[in-house]
Amino acid sequence: MKFYIASRLKNYEKVKDLADKLKTAGWTHTYDWTIDSSLKADSIEKLKEIGQMEYNGVKDADVVIVLTPQGGGTHTELGMAIAFGKQVYVCHSDNSYFSCGDNTSPFYWLPQVSQFVGDIDDIANMLINNHEC
Repeated sequence: MKFYIASRLKNYEKVKDLADKLKTAGWTHTYDWTIDSSLKADSIEKLKEIGQMEYNGVKDADVVIVLTPQGGGTHTELGMAIAFGKQVYVCHSDNSYFSCGDNTSPFYWLPQVSQFVGDIDDIANMLINNHEC
């Protein structure tokens, strides 16, 4: 199973932890943006390069996982995943993102988007148990 994780830069440790758990289970990470998280995008060329790698990562994935709280580009990745027809999981530690309020998005309620509440271990177990490699 090929996966991409969308989140904010401040969540890079959680993203790496989840990615490591999925890779240990035989999954393939389409693009690990945490590798570049310490590099500053200090030029237009670098921004273009990162944007293309993230685009390709979403496009090549079977599953796109959105870890909240999200960053500025996370909903762009969510939108691409929906447009590409990917299975999407929006994951948060409690259900505050999945009720009517400031944290939710109408796109969290589309049929191809699943909502999941739990920690990184719970998310990894749910994904591994619900998808064959």
